[in-house]
Amino acid sequence: MKKSIYLLLLISFASCRNTDHLSPLDLVGTWQNTALNVDINSVNDTDSMSTLVVAPGEWEKVLSIKPIKTTYWTDGTFASVYIGLDGKELGREKGKWSISNDSLILVSNNYRNAYRVTFSKDQARFVSLLDWDQDGSRDDLYDGWQKKVN
Repeated sequence: MKKSIYLLLLISFASCRNTDHLSPLDLVGTWQNTALNVDINSVNDTDSMSTLVVAPGEWEKVLSIKPIKTTYWTDGTFASVYIGLDGKELGREKGKWSISNDSLILVSNNYRNAYRVTFSKDQARFVSLLDWDQDGSRDDLYDGWQKKVN
């Protein structure tokens, strides 16, 4: 009888869906990258794999640019700004953003990516399978952390 109850409880828990929904208000504002981990599959069209790791406080040292700042506006647009170590703007990515359940959808002229977003204190974690190495396959696991700066 106990086994039946445990089995029933296990099935009940397994069938529960995560109903967490991301709110647009959670994202509106400016966010700055703090850490990054990307598992890159099929590097240079080979069977090899590499990992890019940027620990907190190491962004400038590892990537030779200032931490990227992305602003999300209430009208559903965003802009990511890339600044060199000399303070000069290197580039700007603009596009539209939307939310579907717990995922942030970013669409620009260069990409369309969906990120699962979770929050921990003043930081947000963005996880996605995307084409980091631009080999045509969405097989690279992106795991990035950002903090809200305004």
